[in-house]
Amino acid sequence: MIEKLNSQRLFLLLKLFLALLFAFMLQKPVFMLCNGAQYSGVSVTDYLSVMWHGIPLDATMCGYVCVVPLVVMMVSFFVRVSLRRWLMPYFAVISLLLSVIFVADTVMYGFWQFKLDTTVFLYTDKPADALASVSGGFVAATLLAGALVAAGYYALFYWFMRDEKEPRQPNPWGFLAAIPVGGIMFVVIRGGVGEGTANVSNVYYSDNQYLNHAAVNPAFNIFYSLTHQQDFSSEFQYYDDEKEVERLTAGLYGTESVEPDSLLRTDRPDIILVVWEGCGASLAGCLGAEGNVTPNLDKLAAEGILFSNCQSNSFRTDRGLVSVNSGWLGFPSASLMKIPEKCEKLPGLARSLHDNGYSTDFWYGGDISFTNMGGFLLQNGYQKTYGDKDFSAKERTSEWGVPDGALFDKALDCILAKRGRFFTSILTLSSHEPWDVPYRRLEDGVENSFAYTDDCLGKFVERLKASDKWKNTLLIVVPDHGCAVHGDRGRSALDVIRVPLVWAGGAVKEHRVIGTLMNQSDIAATLLGQLRINHDDFVFSRDVMSKSYKVPSAIHCSRVEFTMFDSLGATTYDLDGNMVVNSTDKGSDATRVEKGKAVLQMLYRNAAEL
Repeated sequence: MIEKLNSQRLFLLLKLFLALLFAFMLQKPVFMLCNGAQYSGVSVTDYLSVMWHGIPLDATMCGYVCVVPLVVMMVSFFVRVSLRRWLMPYFAVISLLLSVIFVADTVMYGFWQFKLDTTVFLYTDKPADALASVSGGFVAATLLAGALVAAGYYALFYWFMRDEKEPRQPNPWGFLAAIPVGGIMFVVIRGGVGEGTANVSNVYYSDNQYLNHAAVNPAFNIFYSLTHQQDFSSEFQYYDDEKEVERLTAGLYGTESVEPDSLLRTDRPDIILVVWEGCGASLAGCLGAEGNVTPNLDKLAAEGILFSNCQSNSFRTDRGLVSVNSGWLGFPSASLMKIPEKCEKLPGLARSLHDNGYSTDFWYGGDISFTNMGGFLLQNGYQKTYGDKDFSAKERTSEWGVPDGALFDKALDCILAKRGRFFTSILTLSSHEPWDVPYRRLEDGVENSFAYTDDCLGKFVERLKASDKWKNTLLIVVPDHGCAVHGDRGRSALDVIRVPLVWAGGAVKEHRVIGTLMNQSDIAATLLGQLRINHDDFVFSRDVMSKSYKVPSAIHCSRVEFTMFDSLGATTYDLDGNMVVNSTDKGSDATRVEKGKAVLQMLYRNAAEL
């Protein structure tokens, strides 16, 4: 009898989970129907796809809701506790919260065009002002809808709890049986057992942002934004007078392209962007590194265009991808990629190219939902993204996913089958800890992993050259950041910050070495300038080939330091210790520190306004 009661209680938890999951799934078509202007023209298949792709975050929220019932259930195996008496007040609160969030998200989306997040709290101090633009009838209808949804949720919970019986005696065996259930619940809440945890990117699947928004569980979204919020307007504010910031940054960031020096044979090449994990100047032979680690990259640099004075913006992949694709600078204390509501307002290189006739896709051999990468890429304008799940289990042989050889091969097969203009990005992963690659040329394991990626790149180029695609292709190779592979180099060593930027392919006019000081974030404007595509919205990206680029500069940010570059040298400033820790030209340190602080203040103010 006791064992039957144990199984009944565990089965009750499963029924609650599934019922709530079904309710969350039903919310999505309701949300879409209530926002018909955004979803006009979508098919029944789109409705079903939204419901299907939204399941991961729906399941995560179900897990959160079921934590308290699980805990009370486990306590009940030792103490006589009525689940119905203890849990119905909890379910009443949950019903109210879920209904308020769902109705507010559904109603406000038509006005805001983004999912409910912490932005709503900016208006709760003055509700009269917030409601000034809507009628009394609208408010009444919204309140009624909220009450009906809350009643529906409460009725759902009550239905499952109505026959729950109070146990007659303690039963430790039931507690032990519930432990695996708790483990499964943890995995569901976490979002799986992979590298990435549950985030909004898990459900983004389309280049139609409205469909992505519909797939996001609104309760998860506001919970996620509450736990990931950051007050950009209060950080790194060194100067009270904004005119001082304007004075110090004058001429550093301009968005215009004025008669740019032409590097290409055509203003509409096919474009392949390879973002190489961690390959800084300390490894690249074309920038003077020893050891013959990158012979294929060096060959491309000798054939095409080498930008020899490009500085990385930051020290992490999530920051580097935003710099390359959105032209934004790196933050010491934040990752914009992890903040979906801000990502949506960033400019996008892929979006600009798509708007000018390019198909766009992104390839990565790892978990593309990690750090909200997949969501950012779709918001950036990539129509299709590919990650480890698009490869067979047999191909996923490395710690991070798919080795670069299989990644390049599959991406190239797709490229060769393309028709029309295309922009394809490939992010490598093999040159990353634990440095385990199916290749052996160099004794040093770290250098050998970079040599493996270089070998994969060389084979990729050989196949591409043998096809008719090469003659109209612009191949851009740039790292996401540098890598301190040797013990005497820290993250802020100048040969770690500096990265190779190579343009190659049949679309390149001739071999050149361009020594202009620049950042990764300048790639977007420089490329769009060559294509004669407007890039005014890339506020921190400069066309370094433009005649208007007269004050070359660059800035690199890590968690505790920034390094400011100008034509005279570089200064590294410790943000915690408030002191210069490295300099190539001490006479200019004060000026560079002032400018670096002003750039950070401007950057954070701009981020606060996104």
